Amino acid sequence: MAKRLPPELSGEEAMLLLDVLFSQQYALELVRSELADIENGDKKADEQRYRQLLRLYDRLCTEET
Repeated sequence: MAKRLPPELSGEEAMLLLDVLFSQQYALELVRSELADIENGDKKADEQRYRQLLRLYDRLCTEET
């Protein structure tokens, strides 16, 4: 199966999508899932991206409380 490319979003659409991800707390779950996939070897990521995701995860957890 071919990998689908994400749609080109306008700035307004991108902001709306981010708002929904945060308001439904999906952003934290998506980052958590991405980290788990990297740690399990299901996805490849360089050290910099992994560390950025860890910082983002920590920040999202802090903001959530």
